[in-house]
Amino acid sequence: MSHNHDTPSKLEIATHAILPLVTMLLIEMSLNHYFAPQNAIFMSPYLFAFFVVCLISFVVLWKGQICPGQKGRLTAILPFLAVFAIGNLLYSLAFTPKHSPALIVGFASVILPFIYWKLPKDDDVYRTVIYCGLGITAIGLFQYLLIYWYELPSLFNWLRANNFAQILLGVLLSGWYLMLAKSRLEGFLKLLVLIALGVLIINYIWVIFVLYQQLAIMPEMVIYPYFIFFAVQFVILLMLAWLLLGKQGKNIKNPTAWTVATFLAMLYPFTNIL
Repeated sequence: MSHNHDTPSKLEIATHAILPLVTMLLIEMSLNHYFAPQNAIFMSPYLFAFFVVCLISFVVLWKGQICPGQKGRLTAILPFLAVFAIGNLLYSLAFTPKHSPALIVGFASVILPFIYWKLPKDDDVYRTVIYCGLGITAIGLFQYLLIYWYELPSLFNWLRANNFAQILLGVLLSGWYLMLAKSRLEGFLKLLVLIALGVLIINYIWVIFVLYQQLAIMPEMVIYPYFIFFAVQFVILLMLAWLLLGKQGKNIKNPTAWTVATFLAMLYPFTNIL
């Protein structure tokens, strides 16, 4: 994200909005192509994070005390989420060798960006559409959890579909988009950072617990790559601490810290190849 204080062009805003989405698509497709078992059912390691972003965005548009200008900038950015939603759905349909249990989740994800794009101006209709968006988001979150914990249960999925890592990414990406929209919700951004810190700590504990379970089954398992994972998480922790430094929250909009934390959080699926 640019560090100057000039008004960014529409192309620059679009580029910054799309960049993390394209990065996530490239990572998930590369990992599935090179490291997934043959004929494995493809499930996006980012779809839960996508719905977390949508959930937070709907809450901001519903309850956030933002002026029409801020709301307009945010609703101009959020439709770019369609890049990931459509790309992920098309990839799932084209490269999944058998029935995918995530089709409903995929179609739900495609609907949400268009809701942001066509939010009505009438207050009553606006609230109704927001409620519908929250309902679709809840369905997507619930079914994603259902797929990994009920339909495809596996000890390895406890890390490959790490819900805590995805919540962390969703929270950070939400902050990224609020920054891009030049939101003045400093208090809410601080809340997002505090939530991210809490989730990060839980994620540390979760990964250690799952790793212990895996070592009990496979004592010969190589664990040194996990030290890289923990190092990345520690850098994210430092970036979040950096955002909380400074008097009166002056550092809460530090673009470098948000950028580094968000893009490092995208690397969690590389535990799939360990």
